[in-house]
Amino acid sequence: MDIVELSGNLMQKQTQINKAPAWRLTQLAVSKGKELAEKYHENEKLILTSLYLAHTVFSPIWGGEIQQKHPNLSAEFSKKYLDEWRVPEEEQKIILNSIQAHHGAIKTESQIAEIVKNAECFKFVTVEGALIYLHEWGRRQVDYEEAQDKVLQKMQQKKKLLTLEECIEEADKNCQEIRKIFQGRME
Repeated sequence: MDIVELSGNLMQKQTQINKAPAWRLTQLAVSKGKELAEKYHENEKLILTSLYLAHTVFSPIWGGEIQQKHPNLSAEFSKKYLDEWRVPEEEQKIILNSIQAHHGAIKTESQIAEIVKNAECFKFVTVEGALIYLHEWGRRQVDYEEAQDKVLQKMQQKKKLLTLEECIEEADKNCQEIRKIFQGRME
């Protein structure tokens, strides 16, 4: 098995254990990661592995300690698997930085990490991602208006983290559509 398949399987297992994030959101990030890897001629294997491992430690609790610290917690958790899978140290360094930097709290050290950050954030600035996220809040029995607010907050938060020009441009269009869907609920 290759590390993309191994990390995808691990993420599926962890998603069930953690009860978050929604698996379809992970798939959206992975899809965007593939697109950006091709566009920028970067190592797709490292990008997809990073995207799968970025939320291996997570929690459905909005703003909770685990959710806030998940980039570092996921990197720590993933390190033992990268060692077990015999991923070369230089590749591990790129993957771990990509995981830790996907919220913008620390600097990305490679274009791969920048792509991971953009792909990860991008899932929340798509109509499909907004609807999946809204559904996720409904599944957690959060009031509809509060869920809409959370979707819009997450959209704004993630849009600010985008750095790749084509992601920013596409997000601008997508965010207009998302706001139309939630008409009357804009900030």
